[in-house]
Amino acid sequence: MQILETTIAALTKRAEQLAVKRAAAKTALDKATKARQEALLSGDLNDQRALDNLQSAVDTAASLIAGLDDALAVLAHEKTEAERQLAAERERTERAAAADKLAKQVAAIEAALPGYLAQSRALADALSEIGHWHFETDQMAGFVSNAVGQVEVAANFTLVELKAMPDAIRQGRQAIPGEPAPALSAAIEPTPETQTVFMLRSAHYRDHDGRKKFAGQWEDATMPVATARRALHEGIAAVMTDPRRKQLRGVRGGDFSPRAADVVDLDAVVEPHATPQIDPDPVLRAANFTEIDRSADARSVQIEVPRL
Repeated sequence: MQILETTIAALTKRAEQLAVKRAAAKTALDKATKARQEALLSGDLNDQRALDNLQSAVDTAASLIAGLDDALAVLAHEKTEAERQLAAERERTERAAAADKLAKQVAAIEAALPGYLAQSRALADALSEIGHWHFETDQMAGFVSNAVGQVEVAANFTLVELKAMPDAIRQGRQAIPGEPAPALSAAIEPTPETQTVFMLRSAHYRDHDGRKKFAGQWEDATMPVATARRALHEGIAAVMTDPRRKQLRGVRGGDFSPRAADVVDLDAVVEPHATPQIDPDPVLRAANFTEIDRSADARSVQIEVPRL
């Protein structure tokens, strides 16, 4: 296998070198072709020697390119054949390793089977000794005896088939057994954040999975953080350090009616929106009004009223 890999590397390197030479030859051919064209279009047509030299340069460059192309084609064929042989050698190696592994596994099964059958029969006999008066033990004895019989019959067919598989794998008549798929570990999702509050009123709410929950009055309740904050803001619940919790927790003794009219639905509570800030009118700000003192003294004026 190493010889084939070395051969492929050498062929690849040689092909790269020839490709460089072909590129140079193509440049020379283009240059010679252009020179011949210029001579034919505007040169001295009576100078046959010069024309012959130009034609010879074109022929030489074209011949060199043809030779390089032929060599590159041969190298490509040799490389393809070497790669095919390398792939076949690798497959033979893989098949031999897989066949040896399976042969050892089959031998281990064949060696363990007689002991398993003997121990299972001994267990069935031991169970049968007391099975005549103990129903469950009798059922176990029957199950073990039945399993032993089925395994023994199946092994007679399976072992013959398994023993023939290593040779079939080596000869290419059997696919190479695949490796067991690795166990997929379940992705650990982060635990949703919750908050525990002390309920001042009974309420319904939904957890992170959308399931409807009930929290009784004077009891602790764990709920999503957003729901807990809503309950605290609306006065439906209190924080765990509230002094009322020490006095009132559990006083109702579980006497709740989730369908009572006074039970609050925390998911239906609308959070108050903050009042938008109103900026002063720029026109009024530019007018620069003077604030007038409108206290009682400032408003007290004396006026004269004519008598009728």
